[in-house]
Amino acid sequence: MSVLDQMTETLRPDENAQDAAADVGSEISSDAPDLEPMTFSLLGRFFLVPLIIISAIVGGAVCVVLLFGGPVTSEQRPIAELLQTLESTTGEKSFGILLPREKELWQTALELSVRLKDKGKESSFSTEELDTVSRRVSSMVNADLAVLDRLAELGGATQVDIRSRRLEFLIRALGRTGRPSAIAFLVELVRSRREPFVQVAMQELVDLRAEPGVAAAIEPMTALLDGASSDETSLVACTCLSVLAGVGDVAVIEALKRVRLRSEGEVEWSAALALARLGSDAGAATLLDLLDRKFLESGDRYHTRDEKSGVVHRYPLPPGQVEQILIAAIDAASNLANTDLWEMIERLKSDPSPAVRGKVAATLKAHGRAA
Repeated sequence: MSVLDQMTETLRPDENAQDAAADVGSEISSDAPDLEPMTFSLLGRFFLVPLIIISAIVGGAVCVVLLFGGPVTSEQRPIAELLQTLESTTGEKSFGILLPREKELWQTALELSVRLKDKGKESSFSTEELDTVSRRVSSMVNADLAVLDRLAELGGATQVDIRSRRLEFLIRALGRTGRPSAIAFLVELVRSRREPFVQVAMQELVDLRAEPGVAAAIEPMTALLDGASSDETSLVACTCLSVLAGVGDVAVIEALKRVRLRSEGEVEWSAALALARLGSDAGAATLLDLLDRKFLESGDRYHTRDEKSGVVHRYPLPPGQVEQILIAAIDAASNLANTDLWEMIERLKSDPSPAVRGKVAATLKAHGRAA
């Protein structure tokens, strides 16, 4: 249903990734939408970003921004005011809130997450204040999760969807505090396997990968590979583990092997790329396909699922996504010493895409294989 996006070998921030792309004369496909402020930078740090993740996790939030607009006030409200507004309509207090009011709350939660993302630009944030924000947002998330359970029992699917969007913003805001209490909360959220919020929590943990305590998320993420209730969660888990786990991590590699063998399409591809990132060639057969333009352009390999009916629709992969998959496969395969994979990379020196040819040239040079 989704596709794989470009990986950066060193998992650098977007600005560095763009500079690196310019160095090899490549140009990232314009098919990828600008999803700021919904952490599109996170997607650039991953070596694969299935379109299903974008549509399932970020798409709804983007619709919110497009339909209702982001925070547009010229004068920023104090963080304390944003928290107070959200707390006044959290938990049991949120029952009966109509869509117009929810629009304002979406915007408030969005503003909070954006302000915390850019906290380095605001000298007013102290460690104590961030700890306070982390504590208060954690309480709001817990309260809203309980409300969602009650709404689900009452059959309020529409209300569950409306409030879920705001809750996703709150989880992002929590992660962006960067505090140990926030990391511990996100790890427990992953352990709970609560859909779809577990996906947002995993993404935020990858953003915090340099912080102490994030390694505790590896075990519950690995367990998700054997018990995920959706393909979206499996895809995100594969991607996050490829970033957080160490090269040669036996438990993670074995779990990725299992999910690759029992899956197809994007989940299989994601697992194979993750295996290569961790130094295992167990997914080499899949990687050989992903390095073959003819394979990617043949058949209906682009899948979309109707959320209501569950029907899967299949189409040919868009040209831009074929290019992105090839680049992601080159990045992943270059971690291995597999002769067959390197022969496929060599063949792509004559690929019609300048971006792919540039990636091949840079990869061969970096590994001492350039002619």
